Amino acid sequence: MDVVEALRTTDSPLLVTHRHADRDTIGSAIGLRELLGRGTICTPDGVARPAQSLLETFDTDPVTQPSAVTRDVVVVLDAPSTERIVPVDPVAPILIDHHEPDNLHSRATAALVDTEADATATLVARLAVDADWELTPEAALPLLVGIFGDTGNLTDASAETVQLAGVLIDRLGERAAEFSDLIGQEPDPSRQSARTLGTLRARGYRAGDTVVAVTRIGGHETAAANALRDQGIDCVAVLSEQSEGYRVVVRASDSFSERLNLGTSLLPAMADEFGGDGGGHAGAGVATVESGDRDAIEAFVLEYIGQHLGTSFGAVGE
Repeated sequence: MDVVEALRTTDSPLLVTHRHADRDTIGSAIGLRELLGRGTICTPDGVARPAQSLLETFDTDPVTQPSAVTRDVVVVLDAPSTERIVPVDPVAPILIDHHEPDNLHSRATAALVDTEADATATLVARLAVDADWELTPEAALPLLVGIFGDTGNLTDASAETVQLAGVLIDRLGERAAEFSDLIGQEPDPSRQSARTLGTLRARGYRAGDTVVAVTRIGGHETAAANALRDQGIDCVAVLSEQSEGYRVVVRASDSFSERLNLGTSLLPAMADEFGGDGGGHAGAGVATVESGDRDAIEAFVLEYIGQHLGTSFGAVGE
């Protein structure tokens, strides 16, 4: 079934974000709710700090358990697998996502999955334009914030995303004044600290012209990964210790991801090796693994990349 048709027939959709929801998944959920004029938002495992202001701005109090509300369909936004939305476990969801397909895609009665899209908010905006839905300021604002959140304020955006962002900006109306506050233009001291500490703690490995770095940090893993990638590192893995293992955020340059797709190879293999869940895009993704052995995870990353590139890595400086 077509996604637009499936959404139009819903009376009480449950709009589910991924765990530890970011601005893209929250912005997509709020934007879709405003486009449809109905729906309850469910945020399993809470909301990341940068996305909390969206909930406050749109006076949204999400549920965390699907049993808390009556719904006729579950709409999953920005999550490819059931592991990313625990405890929600839909049998026949509608899926809108820009990650590599996983088990939710095979379950979906209707799906819009585009791994080339920069953000799930881009896909929701595309749906709105294609279906000729009214893009009110209340729908345009959260979608625009979601796009900016996943594209580094459009610095990593495709032509389609830039074009759709222009459409959304044009529809903001009087709510345009709220935009700058929602995308957090003021530097976050903890994020800046993560970038610095991640760089200082990094261990570098080289094979020919390819450089890989592994570092550890307590939070803001993406900021730390981007800081190292921006310095010319081909592939960066950032480890942060969790209550039951490690969260591993990986980022790679465009040239590296053409040789090795992180979302379909390294990250799922890491989850298979250590237990847990992993996936993402060609040049970016995350795995949550059950191993508490940081050195073993680091060794796996280097060995896996080396095997698939037909080389072996040595520590920089040796």
